Amino acid sequence: MEAVAKLNNYPTSPRKMRLLADLIRGLEVEKALGILQFNPKHPAVPMYKLLKSAINNWEQKNADEKVEDAGLIVKTIMVDCGRVIKRMRPAPQGRGYRVRKRSNHVTIIVDTNNKVIPAAKKVVSKPAALPVEEQPKPVVAKKPAATKKATAKKETTTAKKAKPAVEKAEKKSSEKNTKK
Repeated sequence: MEAVAKLNNYPTSPRKMRLLADLIRGLEVEKALGILQFNPKHPAVPMYKLLKSAINNWEQKNADEKVEDAGLIVKTIMVDCGRVIKRMRPAPQGRGYRVRKRSNHVTIIVDTNNKVIPAAKKVVSKPAALPVEEQPKPVVAKKPAATKKATAKKETTTAKKAKPAVEKAEKKSSEKNTKK
């Protein structure tokens, strides 16, 4: 049975809190507590307290079980944006820059580790090597049709460009022959 703990409007940016949330997502509770306890980031302290609160909530729901035996994991952890307080800061030439003081909401769900252990994979032996005559021939990649069309277009355009030059040369030579 899962237990939930929420932290609302904690005054730090959601991006900074998400960095910590990504560290402990899916981990066992004991490992997550150890990571948060020795993490130097400032949101680690409230995240640690929130995780402890979620564990205590689980203990209240499951009074007959022990936390150590249950194998609790951090099933879900979400960090959402909270309210944004907007302030003004003096800036050069009489202007004012906007300062956005962000906050966040954190939700942690802890649950017992109910992972189903998959059955052992079957080992499939590779078939014996086929004689050379029976082995399939490798497929050679052919050029796509689009490139053939493009090269054909290039050839026709160069032929058209070369054609007038040849015709002009022929006309000049025929004019010289007629003048003589």
